[in-house]
Parts: sequence; structure tokens; C-alpha cells
Amino acid sequence: MIGRHMTRRERVVAALRGEPVDRVPVSLWLHNFATENSAETLAAETVRLARRFDWDFLKPQSRAQCFAEMWGLRYTPSRERATPYTVTHAPLATAADLRRLEPADPKSGALGEQLRALALIREAVGPDTPIIWTVFSPMMVLPFLLTGGRAQAVALMRAEPAAVDHALEAMAVTLAAYARAAVGSGADGLFYATNMATRELSTAEECRRFQRPYDLRILRAVEGASFNLLHVCGADVLFDEFVDYQATAFSWATVPGNPSLADAHRRTGRAVVGGLPAKPEIASRPPKEIEMRGRRAVAEMGGRFFLLGPDCSINPDTPDDVMDAATVATR
Repeated sequence: MIGRHMTRRERVVAALRGEPVDRVPVSLWLHNFATENSAETLAAETVRLARRFDWDFLKPQSRAQCFAEMWGLRYTPSRERATPYTVTHAPLATAADLRRLEPADPKSGALGEQLRALALIREAVGPDTPIIWTVFSPMMVLPFLLTGGRAQAVALMRAEPAAVDHALEAMAVTLAAYARAAVGSGADGLFYATNMATRELSTAEECRRFQRPYDLRILRAVEGASFNLLHVCGADVLFDEFVDYQATAFSWATVPGNPSLADAHRRTGRAVVGGLPAKPEIASRPPKEIEMRGRRAVAEMGGRFFLLGPDCSINPDTPDDVMDAATVATR
């Protein structure tokens, strides 16, 4: 640790590089399903949380379905903070549907709306707060589009690989352009996520076939960005398939079957983000436990190459004192 007070940007940049920091950076991210339905309300809620909890970097919580909206997903929005949206139409049902998918304009529709929110957030928080902007892997978007969800995505991946490749290609073209537009609109990089790279859903060979080429195309589009965070979501993830991705930092759930913080840093040479539980666990834990878990994570990493955050997004109704405890853990 160093003695002088650092700005948020100085603190985050130093942590990503493994340099001394005055304290470990911290942030949390959570949906508010009622405020994510317009650029203005998403931006306002993001800024409110950032100021209330004094976070060092921001991962604004775009609505999860925004990517699939570009190819026809329809839903009823939620008006309640902790109640998700309701799908009314999933547009794809067959391999033939996948073969008809074409790239979309990433500056229009739902993605254009997300870019407007990003610009509003950047204007509100100024230049000193790093922002990472959510982009889902094409393989993560696919189940949102299918009537049968993840199970159908896996079945099609195995039975109709060429059709799946066509759909993933169309999404990758779109999302690479969207990623570039996000950095151009004020993001410091991506929060790039997949939830399909678990041993339950994929083999290592399938991960290399259906994840890797499309992931790398999108990440290459923003390879000059200063803070690209790769999030491999779920239990028993295929972590080895991602260790050479050109990300600035890695995020995953530190649960049995997944690497520890220190082990992942050793295997990747990159900074790691985590140390705190995610939904549904975090909201029911006492604040003191969250503080202690945060302090243990800081100690495990020796305060270097580390940013304190959750395993994944946290409950929308997580109590304020629990979120305060995460900040206290770094003080």
C-alpha cells in the first residue's frame, strides 16, 4: 500500500497493473429491473449507486435481454426493482431460423439506447471513474433467442453446428461494432461475459469451436482499451479455455470446481476481480461477514493485481448496509 490518496482512475489502473495502491478498488453491480428500461433511468440509477457507495469503477447493469432484442426478442418490462421482465416472444425455434440471422445495426434499437445511457453516465461521473460496459458472448446471447433456451442451444450446437456458426457470426459482427461504439462513447473497456462455458453445458472442444473465435473477434475490436474484464459465469467453468484471452482482468465465481483468486492470477498473469458472494447469497449475509470476506480476499492477493467485487451480479434488493460492508472491507 502507498501513503498518498489516489484518484479512482489512478487506483484502478495501478491495481490492474499489480502496482501499489492506497487501498484496493471496489465495486458492485446489480439489476434494478424497474429502471433499466430507458437510457435515462438506467443512467440515473447507475449514478445514484456510484455516489451512494463510493465505488471506484462502474459496471452499469444493462438489461440482460438488450442483445437479443436486436434479433426479435419481445418481453413485458418489469415495474418492480427485484422482479425480472417476462418474455412474450422468443424469435428462434429451428436451425433454419438460425441460418436466417443477419448482423444488426449496433447504434439502433436496444443497443443504441444502451449507448445513450453510457454517454449519460460518462457525462455525469466525469473522466476519473473507469466504466466497463457489458457485452455478452454470442454463445450467451443465443439461448435468449431460442424458444428452448440453453438446453436447445446445446442441442443445436451438437446437431446443427453450421447453423449455429452462422448465427454466432451474425452476432459477433454486430457485437464487435457495438463494443467499438461503447469505447467511443466513454467506456474504458468491456465487461465481456459468457455463461455457457461450464462442464455442464459444453466440452472443451465445443468451447473452442463455438466460444473462442467469436469471443476473440469481439475482444480484438477493443484490444486497445485499458480495462477489458472477462467474466466466465457459473460453477465448474472451463477456465483453462480462457487463460490466454487478451483481457486486462478476469472475473468468475470462487466456488468449488473453480480456481481461487490467487490460482487464477497465477494461471493468467492478470488482475482478478472478485472475493464477494453474488446473488442469491449476498443479500442474506450479515454485513460483518461480507466485510470479513472482503478483507480475506484482499489478504489472499496481498493487495496486488486485485479489485474487490462480487462473483456475479448481486440481488437487486441487497440491503444498503451489506453493500456498505464491501466498501468498508477495503478501507
